[in-house]
Amino acid sequence: MRWLCAGLLFALAVALAIGTVAIRAGNAALRHQVELTYADIQDRIVELRRLSVEGAEAAKPERLARSLWTHWHAEARRRQESLQ
Repeated sequence: MRWLCAGLLFALAVALAIGTVAIRAGNAALRHQVELTYADIQDRIVELRRLSVEGAEAAKPERLARSLWTHWHAEARRRQESLQ
């Protein structure tokens, strides 16, 4: 009877060890996925900051005026060419 109890306790200990290893492996996989997602979010934050700086640069009055003049000159050239 003692050997049967000892065998069952050993089987329980092995099952617990295997279960613990499986849970840890699952946690490691999920942790890796979370780290990849976090890195992707950080990349997007950096890109958003870069784009917002570019947007602020593009909205400067001097640059807007230069862009408007370029557009007007191109439109005037296009109309001149269409009249000829």
